[in-house]
Amino acid sequence: FTDIHLNQALYLSNLSVPRIIDATQKAKLFCSYEIGNRTLNSVKWYKDGQEFFRYSPLTPPTTNWFPVKGVTIADGSSHCNQFICNVELEKLSVHSSGSYRCEVSGDAPEFKLIDKTANMTVGVLPKFDPFISGLQHTYRYGDLIMLNCSSEWSNPPATLTWYINNKTAPLTTIQPQINEITRSTDGFLLYASNLQLRIHIDDPRFIAKSEVFELKCVADIMAIASVRRESKITATILALQDTASHKQRLMGQSSTSGGDSLLRCLSERTVFNLCANHVDVGVFMANRLLELAAAFGLIQNKLTFKGNV
Repeated sequence: FTDIHLNQALYLSNLSVPRIIDATQKAKLFCSYEIGNRTLNSVKWYKDGQEFFRYSPLTPPTTNWFPVKGVTIADGSSHCNQFICNVELEKLSVHSSGSYRCEVSGDAPEFKLIDKTANMTVGVLPKFDPFISGLQHTYRYGDLIMLNCSSEWSNPPATLTWYINNKTAPLTTIQPQINEITRSTDGFLLYASNLQLRIHIDDPRFIAKSEVFELKCVADIMAIASVRRESKITATILALQDTASHKQRLMGQSSTSGGDSLLRCLSERTVFNLCANHVDVGVFMANRLLELAAAFGLIQNKLTFKGNV
């Protein structure tokens, strides 16, 4: 009679190691396994191939620690038995990053081994959201939105991404990301990332329609959701026809009833040489607005008034 459990292979069901962790935190390493009716011989933990912890229930002392650079086991943190072997690391440093392996072995006569490996990066993670500068709360047709997003010092460096109304900003609006580098007192290289967004408001829809944009900057580190940080702002794009002060600036003087009528023609894209015949304005003002219309692309050919309208 053979116990079916003895014919089953050793199985390491779970290995949990933080993929990335801040140096100020403690790293919890979890290893769980199934051995059936076999006798557990030992469980060993390694960093970069060097053993730093061993649990051997058949050989006292049942737990042993071994010195490995970058590895400090917190007092009283280890917990091992026939099913699991967990340890906790403290005093993390730049030397704590590396490959961590859990190895489980059965007893005689087979002494079978199973193991799994996972990588851990110890760094300096940002504690604050990225900072957005350069915002004006209102913009107008023809304006340039120019914003800068800056992340705080971190390691690994943050990758910044701009979003416009929850859609990734076109590459044509993004300037190349700049990373500044310094070194911390505890040996980490620190990076500060900056990414500029430049949007020229030249879409014709803003002549007649106001909109509110949501602009968002996201700082990612190794594409891990738990360490992602983001900042959001809103900017209002005022319609050209709704902005009296903008009309005044374009015409070079205070708006008149005639100027308003002609500007309405512009916003409605009416043919200028027909529209202007019904507006009582001077040649100078008419030519100014015609030049403006040509610049906006609302008329194809440049027109010029040579006499009173």
